[in-house]
Amino acid sequence: MSRDELKRVFKLLRKHEDILVSAYLEGGGVIDESEIDISAIEMLVNTRLLWIPASDEPVRLTRELTGLFDRVLRDPRRLTLDADIGGFVNNIESSVNRYREAIRLGFSDDASHYLSQIERLVDELRSSLLDSSGQLWQKINSEFGYVGSLNLKIKENETVLNQAKLLNDRLELIKVREMDELAGSDYQLRRYLNHWLLGAVELCRRETVDAIHKLNELLFEHRKQQSLGRIIDSFYRRFQSVNGYKPIDYASMGDIPQVFNQVTPINLTAYENADDPCQEVTLTQIISGLRKDLLKIEEPEPALEIDVLPEEPPIKKSLAILGQAVEDFYLKAIESGTTLSAIKCCPDVEIEPDMEIWLYAVIARFNNMEQSERVLFNMEYKQTEDPIFNGRHLVQDVHVSVNLADDSNFNP
Repeated sequence: MSRDELKRVFKLLRKHEDILVSAYLEGGGVIDESEIDISAIEMLVNTRLLWIPASDEPVRLTRELTGLFDRVLRDPRRLTLDADIGGFVNNIESSVNRYREAIRLGFSDDASHYLSQIERLVDELRSSLLDSSGQLWQKINSEFGYVGSLNLKIKENETVLNQAKLLNDRLELIKVREMDELAGSDYQLRRYLNHWLLGAVELCRRETVDAIHKLNELLFEHRKQQSLGRIIDSFYRRFQSVNGYKPIDYASMGDIPQVFNQVTPINLTAYENADDPCQEVTLTQIISGLRKDLLKIEEPEPALEIDVLPEEPPIKKSLAILGQAVEDFYLKAIESGTTLSAIKCCPDVEIEPDMEIWLYAVIARFNNMEQSERVLFNMEYKQTEDPIFNGRHLVQDVHVSVNLADDSNFNP
């Protein structure tokens, strides 16, 4: 077809666009002959845009024009799968053989003609495969919403599933080894057959397999809904067949049948959100108010082991002396009436405690006091922030003083 003929076809499409679009969307492909003259119909028929099945039948749109409109609109109701893979493969093989024969005989013009024919056939087959897989997913994504009945949805699902399986079987006609042998070492043939065609086949195969899995899932859901619908219909027909039937209000029954008692109780459990800084103050207040009662348990006096030298056995020093030193420290704070530093009041060398153990013993004695005894003292930590961990403090010293506000409760 020459350039002038193509321009004439586009002019006809623009001139009669309203009639052609109305026939496609509203007339089911049938032309309304009352809106167009006979000469225009003959011209459209000659350009293969319209065709007449018989003399007594109306004029219709051709399959090629209808397929073009279907691809443009992407309407799943109108899309149909049509991939004649076997015919395309046979034509490609014939064109390749003629192309090789023309090269062998030295006919460069004929070889160029057959090479362009191979390119056109491969491109048509490639486009047909990709369109077919795309049409599958367009119908899947619509979930067959163009039909309202559940039974029709199932039939549409089964039809598309069979088409997907048929397309997947037809893809087996294009074999990688045969295409590789057919292309040989020719650069253009390998470009068309190996790169274009086999790449499209692999993509179409993946999309088709995924479509088959998705269609099986949709079919399972549709049949599940159909089964539930049949149960509901059978209940409805049973109730309609009994005159004056009225279902029992099972909510007012003392013993609810098990078929209705399917709801399990929800156990409410609360958890603190340790990552929320807004709750830190509240959680700190809750934890600070928790204090275990002091339990008086008589146990044998433990012994403190101090390693003097690595080669000598450890020296056992009784903890009773350290405990007495802590008691003396608190009594000294009461007698002096001033603030005492635990570091400065560390016991003499007779006890020889580690400074950290001594501070821990002073703090532990304060925490283990009875409430009536603890209110007599004030304890203040001299501490610094940890340079590595945020929110952590290092205690350097402990200051203990008498609580003058509650000294009336103290009887020396």
